[in-house]
Amino acid sequence: MKDNLFTPSYFDGFHCLMGSCPDSCCKAGWEIPIGDDTIKKLRAYPALEIEKNIKDGSDEDTVLRMNGYGVCPYLNSDGLCEMYLKSGMMGDVCSKHPRFYEEYYIGEEIAFTEAGLSASCPEAARIVLSATKSDYDSLFDSGTDDELINFLLAAREKAFSLTPRKLITYGELLQEEIDFGTLEIPDGEIPDSEPIDIKSLCQFILDETEILTPEWRELLLNCEQVRKKQESKPLLYYLIFRFFLKAVNTEDILTECKLIAALYELCRLGDDFTETVRLSSKELEHDDFNLDLLRDFLSDS
Repeated sequence: MKDNLFTPSYFDGFHCLMGSCPDSCCKAGWEIPIGDDTIKKLRAYPALEIEKNIKDGSDEDTVLRMNGYGVCPYLNSDGLCEMYLKSGMMGDVCSKHPRFYEEYYIGEEIAFTEAGLSASCPEAARIVLSATKSDYDSLFDSGTDDELINFLLAAREKAFSLTPRKLITYGELLQEEIDFGTLEIPDGEIPDSEPIDIKSLCQFILDETEILTPEWRELLLNCEQVRKKQESKPLLYYLIFRFFLKAVNTEDILTECKLIAALYELCRLGDDFTETVRLSSKELEHDDFNLDLLRDFLSDS
């Protein structure tokens, strides 16, 4: 932990597989933003042809121009970044991936930041899916002067001991505390909620969200045919860590608990658990538009 930065214990152990990565983020089909300052510096390296390889992105930012297969123009045949090899630089998004950062504010001041690893990356997926609850213990030390943040931090600690179906019921109880109560953590046994309607969930994702890969579409289309029966505590820890505290900004903890449970069930599609976890992360967790659509669907269900 650095100054007001809290991470799972595995965070600093990540190392990019570079050319040996089985599914490089440089060919994921995402838009890759690149900042104006970086572009300005890259103009000093004519061989990189930076002007030829950038375009306007969907969010009115500047992004790298992917080829027709969704591959970065600077990914060479050895799976390495030509931009970095020639200039020693790369875009901010590229240098951070698969790390993600969440800042939590009190007023206009940052109270603390949490950082983790995204499961869309093969090496990060290997790490998070072998993690234990103790890897997240340091996250429970980030107390603040804000009553809601402290309530959700304490609530998250208890959430780590629940199942996905209990998590939804827990979210209902927490929401009552936020809306009408005194911000006390519910006591006693948490009952199971009704199971998630996986067919309706998958149909919504097919109909409404942006889909990157045919593999993800195929999983959704066949969601009732093949589903993993095994449970995965490491996956649940990862999803709770990634999404639970987002309710700090919205005060809607019930929807975040539903989202965690829904993503957990989606990750059980198909017969290759780790690959489905990576696909779900790639398709949903990196796209705020898709996530917000999913939240709207779950909040109405």
